[in-house]
Amino acid sequence: MLAIKCPACGAEGRAPKEKIQTRLVCRKCLKVFHVTPAGNTVLGEPQATGQTSTAVSRAKAAPDPGQKVDQWFDRASKRFFSPTSSILTVGLILLAVAAALFTPRRPESLQDRVATAAKATVEGDLQTIRELAATGTGDGVVTWYISIRPQCDELLKRLGSRKLAVETEVKQQDPAQEWADMVAHVSIEEKEELERRGNVLPDLSIVLAPTSQPVSLPMAWKSEGRAGWRLDGNRTLELSKAKP
Repeated sequence: MLAIKCPACGAEGRAPKEKIQTRLVCRKCLKVFHVTPAGNTVLGEPQATGQTSTAVSRAKAAPDPGQKVDQWFDRASKRFFSPTSSILTVGLILLAVAAALFTPRRPESLQDRVATAAKATVEGDLQTIRELAATGTGDGVVTWYISIRPQCDELLKRLGSRKLAVETEVKQQDPAQEWADMVAHVSIEEKEELERRGNVLPDLSIVLAPTSQPVSLPMAWKSEGRAGWRLDGNRTLELSKAKP
């Protein structure tokens, strides 16, 4: 039993321990009071059991949204910048670089290179000709290019809106395919038959014009390993001078 005293009028009495934190009423002054777990009598209704712990639990269950975002970024940063992630990222980059460097590419054929050089020469694309020049023969390529400009310019005058056609011919080539003497025959694509566009006939002066004389360009080529076939400017110049 507990010895209690009314906090309002001071009336004394006794109560079992089970009455702690329960509603009590003083028989003398009829005031409501309760006994705290420490044994003190306090006016008013007792606090509901678990009220404080419930409020605290709710506060813990509903964290600040800003805190959630910070925690997410913190976890993401740790995962992204972890040693394992860094090693994996570097490995993927090295794998991509190796694939780009060592993936075998189909080399451009000699005929393709000859056709590219021939069209660039006739069209006046000196930059492409320089890029195709073999090592140490750039000056020879330029001299050859200038020497054949008159016949190329004459062909361009007749070209109009039509396209160039190139036929390649192998003059001689060594068994090891380290060098080859070629001739590129550049001409204008001619229409083989009249084409009707509705009820309008094309210009007969163009369609029925005699086939233009092709320009023949002797070229010397040599293989430079991974760089493929390159135009030997010095020997090409010699072949051009020897042309009948």
